[in-house]
Amino acid sequence: MSEQLSLYPDEKLLIISDIHNKYRKAEEIIRKEDPDKILFLGDYFDDFGDTVKDADDTSRWLADSLECKNRTHLIGNHDLNYMTDNPKLKCTGYAPDKHEAIRNNMVPWDKMHLFCQVDDWLCTHAGLALEFYMQYKDTDSVWEFLEKSKYDLKKIDDVSHPAIFFQIGSSRGGTSLAGGILWCDYGEFVDIPGIKQIFGHTRDNSVRHKKTADSEHYCIDTILNHYAVYENHMMQIRPA
Repeated sequence: MSEQLSLYPDEKLLIISDIHNKYRKAEEIIRKEDPDKILFLGDYFDDFGDTVKDADDTSRWLADSLECKNRTHLIGNHDLNYMTDNPKLKCTGYAPDKHEAIRNNMVPWDKMHLFCQVDDWLCTHAGLALEFYMQYKDTDSVWEFLEKSKYDLKKIDDVSHPAIFFQIGSSRGGTSLAGGILWCDYGEFVDIPGIKQIFGHTRDNSVRHKKTADSEHYCIDTILNHYAVYENHMMQIRPA
C-alpha cells in the first residue's frame, strides 16, 4: 500500500536531502557516486536571499529530473508552496514572482510523492513523529496511515480542507505538538517503535542519528554537506 522504491540486490541508492536551489551540487554528488537510483527528500526551492532566476533555473532542472526513470522525488514544504495557490500552505521564502517563474516551466508535480518505502525504511521530507502519529492514527499500520496523506495532496487547493498531514508543529509557530511529514522539526521528532526513518527538513552542521532496539532514524539535512547511500540493505552516511 506504500510508495515502494524497489531495489535489486546489487543496486545502489543515493539519498539527497534539501537542495534549496543547489541542484548543481546535487548533480556533482550524483556523478561522484554513480548510483543506480536516486531519491530526493524534497525542498528544491527557496533559500535566504534567493532570486526569481534561482527559482526559474531550479524549476527547469526539477522538470527535467522528474522525467528520469531512476529518480524519485519527494515533496517538501518549500515545494508545496508552489504546487498550489492556497494561501494556507505558504511558508517563509515564498514569493509570488518566484511562483510565476516556476509555474511557467510546467513542473510535472503529479510525478512527486509525499513518502516512499525502501525495504524497511520510511522516507519522508521531515519525518513521521510519534506524537503526530498517535494523535491522528486510526490504524495500527504506519503505512496505511500514510496512505491517507494522498487525500490531503488531492485537496491542496481547497482552503477549507484541514490538511492534517501538512500541519506545522509548535517549534515552527504552528498549533500542533508535532508537525506533519512536511513540517516536523527535529526537536519535535520521537521515533515510532518498529520503524526506521530517514528524512531532512531541519538543518544542522552534522547528521543526527539514533538507533534503539526497535527503531532507528537519520536526519540528513546538512545543507548538502552529507548524503546517504543505501546498498546491500545498509544505510551509510557520506560527506559531500
